[in-house]
Amino acid sequence: MKLFGKNHKGFTLIEAIITIVAAAILAMMAFTYSNTSLTKSAQPLNQSKKAMELQQVMENIFADYNSNFKTDLVSLKTKIANPTSQQPPPAGYGPYTLVDNKFVKLDDNNNFIDIDPVKDPKDMLIVTIKNDLGETLSILLTKIVT
Repeated sequence: MKLFGKNHKGFTLIEAIITIVAAAILAMMAFTYSNTSLTKSAQPLNQSKKAMELQQVMENIFADYNSNFKTDLVSLKTKIANPTSQQPPPAGYGPYTLVDNKFVKLDDNNNFIDIDPVKDPKDMLIVTIKNDLGETLSILLTKIVT
């Protein structure tokens, strides 16, 4: 660089300071972006995993109904019931929390209502489960008379 007609080599102190400040700003921007994207990148993956586990539990319940309990919903209702805990329930379906597990019937407006356990047949069982993220799945199982 030429200053005042003399031949100088290298950078001035001001140029070096400006370069260091610009590099520091760029480094902070890069660190902030990468830090937030790295810490939040696992959240959607974890949520998808939990949703798939809940879906698997519901598929296990349906498979059990389909192979063993089409004609005996009372026994299936008993098997599904579990205390709200993080341990897998005795039924072996996988980890879930039971939200609803009751017999219902349709009223005149096609709305589900609870049945009278003495008078009404136990033909429709509604099961609702949730995972620890609060996501829920429901299924309506009907008694099949053969």
